[in-house]
Amino acid sequence: MSLIGARSAGDPSPAAVARVTAQLGRLDAFSFWVVPTGAKTRGDLVVVGATGAFLIETCALAGRLDYGRGTPTVGDLVIPGLLRLKKAAKGVTATLGRASVFVETEPVVCLTEAVVGAPTTSKAVTILHMRDLVSHISSRPRVLEHGRAQRGARALGMTIAGDHKRHFTVG
Repeated sequence: MSLIGARSAGDPSPAAVARVTAQLGRLDAFSFWVVPTGAKTRGDLVVVGATGAFLIETCALAGRLDYGRGTPTVGDLVIPGLLRLKKAAKGVTATLGRASVFVETEPVVCLTEAVVGAPTTSKAVTILHMRDLVSHISSRPRVLEHGRAQRGARALGMTIAGDHKRHFTVG
């Protein structure tokens, strides 16, 4: 797992990712699927659902979110890797596209320990607090049909209940 701030703020516990995963558990289980990213993909989780696709990276830096010189900082530390996260989101979008799920993946930095106001955007990456994550994802307009969202989750490596009973061969 890749935690933003791990190089600059010590190695935070995987508990931050667990807390974000627990928050995502509040999403409708029939409309949204949460998939852990692979070792080659930057970010911690991908959410695919009725409102689109989201690449989420957890940031466990403590302090207050600020935009002093146009760069988002938490305390005195710059939130690193925003452009790399944006590039990784394009890779997820390409993976989904190969499965005929045509939706842009939104890169999201989810702050677990910082004091944050309303969700903001910097360098095309949404930065928000963990408490705002579920409403940010679920309040969007619906852009994917149920079957397409499921196909996207499968393309990212998730096995959906009942898949092992289905026969995908033509015969």
